[in-house]
Amino acid sequence: MSWFDGMTLAIMALVAIVQTVRGIKAGGMGLPFFEAAGVVIAAVAATALSPGLAGSIHVRQSTVLLTLFIVFSVLAFIVAHGLFAATSLSFQSLDGVLSMLCGLVMAWVVGHMFLRIMIGSADSESVEAIANSPVAREILRFRTWHALLRLLFKAKAGPEIDPGLD
Repeated sequence: MSWFDGMTLAIMALVAIVQTVRGIKAGGMGLPFFEAAGVVIAAVAATALSPGLAGSIHVRQSTVLLTLFIVFSVLAFIVAHGLFAATSLSFQSLDGVLSMLCGLVMAWVVGHMFLRIMIGSADSESVEAIANSPVAREILRFRTWHALLRLLFKAKAGPEIDPGLD
């Protein structure tokens, strides 16, 4: 395991813990839920918009990706606070557990974006090292998620149907 694996895991653990505590202190799991959803949307939007924008303003794509992700995440946090203030979404006794799950989703997205930005700004030798590390392979390619879906599809439809989630 290399330094970027440790850094990625530390970032993910910090995000998950902070979101769990924020959900408990906010009085509902709605705040971490809306924030996690907003960060997912921010990551998708930043990833989709960064190649075209980087080409048009002649800046490295990793720089544009980082900037867009931060800007969209800040906007997502503002919208999440408004939505939580309007809805006060809570499941009382389950708020801690659901906040932790939402925190894990957000942590995965932040870890994914951290590694994408690292890969985009590194030289070719470092990119290969990052892409082949055990933590990065899991976070970037969602290998466990795909294996779980494959297992569920086989359990539901039988072994003759393969959803092609390789």
